[in-house]
Amino acid sequence: MEKMKKSEDVYKGRVFNVRRDEVILENGRESVREIVEHRGSVAMLPYDSKKDVFYLVKQYRYAVEKYVLEVPAGTLEKGEDAEKAVNRELSEEIGYVSDDIVKMAVIMSSPGFLTEVLHLYLCRNLREKRAEMDFDEDIEVIEMTKEEVESHIRSNEIIDGKTVAAFLLWKELFV
Repeated sequence: MEKMKKSEDVYKGRVFNVRRDEVILENGRESVREIVEHRGSVAMLPYDSKKDVFYLVKQYRYAVEKYVLEVPAGTLEKGEDAEKAVNRELSEEIGYVSDDIVKMAVIMSSPGFLTEVLHLYLCRNLREKRAEMDFDEDIEVIEMTKEEVESHIRSNEIIDGKTVAAFLLWKELFV
């Protein structure tokens, strides 16, 4: 196991912090680890059984300079329970809440440098309830059938990791 020798805060931000750690490896050598600290997130696969569709969101992602089709998701507030964050985020992003929330998995998208733990949920029994979006969000809600989601994954039109994971988990656990 690696041991920290020295830690330095490099950046403190609204969504994440960055630190630089000097570590001693198991073999005694020294190295550097750059860590992005994140509070954690929730991601939801909302399914409307009456329409037989999933609700995805399309939004511009500045980091990759393009519009991305993905499941609704959001960062946990400090100390917030993941399951309570689900309906807050659903309401803000797609204008619905769920009366049937099922946790499918907990994943770490990039544990080599990122502390974020992502909680993936299936949300059914949706009912309308619109909350105001965050000031910096411009989201288009997209309804897609199972076949359309599969097609978009195969054609690399959906490449967001949490979205692919959530959909494949749904297929494995619920179909």
